[in-house]
Amino acid sequence: MDEDSVLFGIRNAFALGNYQLVINEVSSSRVLQSPAAKLEAQTLLYRSYVAQGKYNLVINDISEANAEGPLKAVRLLAVYLNAKQKNQTDICETTLQQAMQLLEEGANRVEQTVQVAVATILVHDGKTDEALKVLHSRTKKLECTALAVQIYLQMDRVDLARKEVAHAKSWAEDALLLQLMEAWVGLRVGGEKYQEAFYIFEEFGQTNTEPSIKVLNGQAAANIALGRYPEAESVLMEALNKNSDDPETLINMIVCANLTGKPTDVVNRYISQLREAAPHHAFLQELDLKSNAFDQAAAKFALVDSS
Repeated sequence: MDEDSVLFGIRNAFALGNYQLVINEVSSSRVLQSPAAKLEAQTLLYRSYVAQGKYNLVINDISEANAEGPLKAVRLLAVYLNAKQKNQTDICETTLQQAMQLLEEGANRVEQTVQVAVATILVHDGKTDEALKVLHSRTKKLECTALAVQIYLQMDRVDLARKEVAHAKSWAEDALLLQLMEAWVGLRVGGEKYQEAFYIFEEFGQTNTEPSIKVLNGQAAANIALGRYPEAESVLMEALNKNSDDPETLINMIVCANLTGKPTDVVNRYISQLREAAPHHAFLQELDLKSNAFDQAAAKFALVDSS
């Protein structure tokens, strides 16, 4: 297998969330010889470790001083997420400043891995508009486009997300990441797009001997949207067996448990598990906000004894 074919497989494995497969392939491959191929493989290797939450491994492995731009960006992402996990706001602020400085060095402003890493830090910091500015140059850059689509969906700008996907079709053909983008948008558009999204995730699950947690959650989200709750619960259980602390799986389990009328203690157990696994997750922040708002509204009313 030649260098391009190996990189193609590694990129697709990363996009589907098969992070351990990426780590294994990069660690064992002897095909990757050119400096450019080695650098891309190394960035995907360390990004996979970041996705697994192994921040300290990445921080310790990558040289802060001598690493190339993309690897420095991945290291900063690991530093930021590690600090955010520990609620170390001062380190988060310093790391964000360092990331913006790195972006201005050399050609980093148009280097895809640097753009994605810096934009991801900005998204986690709640600065979505700034993140989109970092991704300004994204034609023929699938990962930049995919992150822009996710940001637009987060901002409830489905119209802009659809435009991004439509534009990407003119140059990305049937790339796997483009299909993922179509599925994400389909889950927000609704109607017949729900079924199309399900087929995409189902195909990804069948073409991989062991579907990733990311793919299983995609299947579950599509099944929930289609009202197929038992099927959604089944694939979510499969995802939990792979990682019982995966935040996205737990969130989908909370949604599914509510929709299927599970007892309150079951729902609360998943919420408690999520609080332990990802205490600062946006879902929990929104949940607490709405819960507090409800309590405040309820406090304004009193039961009246009409007897």
